Amino acid sequence: MRVTDAPWMLGVRAPDRSRAILVVTVDGELAVAVRDAVPRGMAVVRDARADDAGDIAAACLPWPWMVIGSAVAVTPALAAVLRERPVLTYWLGAAPATLPAHARCFDRPAALLDAIRRAFAANVGGMRLAPGSDVELGDGTLLRGATLESLVAAYPGGFVLPARNFRAVAHALVRHNAGWATQRDRNARTTLVKSPVAVRR
Repeated sequence: MRVTDAPWMLGVRAPDRSRAILVVTVDGELAVAVRDAVPRGMAVVRDARADDAGDIAAACLPWPWMVIGSAVAVTPALAAVLRERPVLTYWLGAAPATLPAHARCFDRPAALLDAIRRAFAANVGGMRLAPGSDVELGDGTLLRGATLESLVAAYPGGFVLPARNFRAVAHALVRHNAGWATQRDRNARTTLVKSPVAVRR
């Protein structure tokens, strides 16, 4: 777990493993509002423009936890990240056609900011986001993994991505007897679900 004291990074390309929110807009105004909505120590907000969003996304290791955009085109480099990784994708206003199927779109800034707050406050059977990075289980155990962070924050939603993205999470949940598992539905969306059987310790 890493608690970060740097809640604001303007166009920074320095690699960093803190939980990251990449905000891509034409003027940065939305990024300021997002920064104010993020609980202290929970994530770094990186402000970007369309032309440098791909480079800044690459500096978010292993990938951005969340990408927020408005009134900009999605470059091929950023589109590849959103298409291949479990990134929470929130869009204000008309959404580009290149967004993934699990992207969420909002008509009003207030609704978007409320969704961000709910993502941070998510509690899935005792699993919740730890400060900086990682997921804390109900017994206090910390599980490292950007994919699990995304699944917890997206619950009860999920991600329309290849199943290989979620194998490590599935194994970790079983190994720690978390009482939860990953499930892929008929629409190819992977979500967290309660395990039918939990092993007694």
